[in-house]
Amino acid sequence: MSWLLAVQPDPAQADAVCAALRGNVTEDIVVAESLDDALSLIDEGAPDVILLPSLLPVGVEEYLVAYLAAMPSAAHVQILGLPVLRRPAVIPERPRPIPERPQSIFPWRGRRQHAPPALEVPGYDAEAFAKDVIAYLAGARTIKRDLALYAPPTAKELERRREPRFPRDEVPWVSQVSFAGERAMLIDVSARGALFRILSRPRHDALRRWESKSQSRPRLVLKLESHSELQASGQVIRCVPVRNGRVPHYEVAFSFDEAVGLHLPWRDTNVPTTSASAPKALPGQQLHDADVEQPKQPLLSS
Repeated sequence: MSWLLAVQPDPAQADAVCAALRGNVTEDIVVAESLDDALSLIDEGAPDVILLPSLLPVGVEEYLVAYLAAMPSAAHVQILGLPVLRRPAVIPERPRPIPERPQSIFPWRGRRQHAPPALEVPGYDAEAFAKDVIAYLAGARTIKRDLALYAPPTAKELERRREPRFPRDEVPWVSQVSFAGERAMLIDVSARGALFRILSRPRHDALRRWESKSQSRPRLVLKLESHSELQASGQVIRCVPVRNGRVPHYEVAFSFDEAVGLHLPWRDTNVPTTSASAPKALPGQQLHDADVEQPKQPLLSS
């Protein structure tokens, strides 16, 4: 499905956007009053073009870009600034006619009835705006076509973790998992990352790409049955909205930093195994007691 999403809280401007695009584009036009409403619509399916108000706070736009970058289905999405469109000229109401009265002996005192001039509301030209949107829609279609022709299949070829993975039932020593302060449901874990599911959409600080390793990066916390915990810093490489009934979930692929690694047993596919053994600390790594106050730096960093 090809569609266009406009974020516009002003009803008058929302009507102006629809009027400017109606008859010029064949895609469905959906208007959201807020970014939260827009994100909920994006979770249902990525649009081709998103129109954002020009005066939107920078942090809000950065979060939207980071969220789209983590969604595999949103690689083609184009973002265009939404200007204040010029509205049709408004003709003021004519004044009420003045009752006739005896003609004055002074001609310059006569009251003449003139049609009031039309008032033009300043703004961006609607026709030029429609041309911009058409160009962005064409760009999105081109990217989608190229992805369909040249991109690798979105299956095992796209997976970044090459190490053996252990599903949740094969790591019984993990009693609880949390990500960015929110409880998560572990799907599988490997030496280089983990796949888990959370109930809320990841925050901006969890999605953004940190340039420096010394900055406070998002962490995945594995609490163990031994009352210890492992904290691994890294970054989100994929976030896929999954709807289970009315409650949305978010499946997150988290990649550990290069200095972080879990020593998990290599699973031999020819030899059946019942479960993976508890993790062991690699050189420069430690297992920590969750009841003892820990330093701020990543606990699995070397």
